[in-house]
Amino acid sequence: MSNIHYFPRYSQKENMVTNNTMLLFSRLYNNSPEKFRRFINAFLEESGIELDTTVRFKQQEKGKGSIPDGMIEQESFKIIIETKLYGQEEIKQIKNHWNAFENEDKQIFLWINKNSISKKYYENIISHLNKFNDDNDSNIGFASTTFKDICTCFNETLQEYDFEMKALIEDFEGFCDECDLIDNADTKIRVVLTGQTFEDNLKNNIYYNPIDRGFKNTKYIGLYKNKAVRAIGETICCVDASHDNSTDSIKIIEVQYGILSDHMMDTLKKVIHDARDKYAHAFNEGQRFFFVNEYFITEYAKKSKGGLMGTRYIDLGEVEDFKKEMTVDEIAELLKTKEWNVG
Repeated sequence: MSNIHYFPRYSQKENMVTNNTMLLFSRLYNNSPEKFRRFINAFLEESGIELDTTVRFKQQEKGKGSIPDGMIEQESFKIIIETKLYGQEEIKQIKNHWNAFENEDKQIFLWINKNSISKKYYENIISHLNKFNDDNDSNIGFASTTFKDICTCFNETLQEYDFEMKALIEDFEGFCDECDLIDNADTKIRVVLTGQTFEDNLKNNIYYNPIDRGFKNTKYIGLYKNKAVRAIGETICCVDASHDNSTDSIKIIEVQYGILSDHMMDTLKKVIHDARDKYAHAFNEGQRFFFVNEYFITEYAKKSKGGLMGTRYIDLGEVEDFKKEMTVDEIAELLKTKEWNVG
């Protein structure tokens, strides 16, 4: 017999996701306004925003010209929510949403997505929002979060005895999983072909491929050679860069994530020069470079026949005995005892 769900699994996807998210919020508020206050501020604080949802009860507090017997008050606020499921980076539509604010004391535009907002899109929104605030004498704040962060913050708000709310968030997490709304990048390995560049990648703690190969965010990168993942590292920075042979200059096209340090920039120059001289690799049209703290040797053997055809993604969460708190070297040791069947 199927389980009864708190959250429907039908209707148009984006509307369904928004409705279920609002239902989650409202159920927590009805259960405990104080827990709701802690929950919503948990993911607003990263944007420097604090929301006071408290209802205050006051007695004989002096007003303008009189002292009323009692007073009940609450800060007026409005949060306008935009949920995006497919990585859209629209501006025109969300600018129209800002007109829905009126005279609230606190005005917040909350953007929710599967993935964290990109730096470029965030800066674009802030630029337009600052102009809107200046033109309309308003003070709208912007915050962004993910469905994964919502689930994490909700769980952290609860106590052991909050059985009903625990069942609620468990069902919401199940709904998010079914709709592919939870970004599990922190348990995924990007398995990449290396061949002749394996030792160079290992030595320089780097990997690169053409920009046009697409991009999925993963916490780990695995270097594949001779029917096995031979090394694994945790990615700390990803940048798109090109090299001009005529001037011997490097152009940083975009930092996908992380911080490009001076040491990484020196490594980038060295890797480009070495690859050009040793393998005649061209960098004029741009390559995507992944930096890791350190590669750890492993031997995660590919059990199925044939070699690896292009990049593959493996979810460590599906590997027996894997635990999220494992360090990279512990993961490397674990994988030495495992096999995989990705074609």
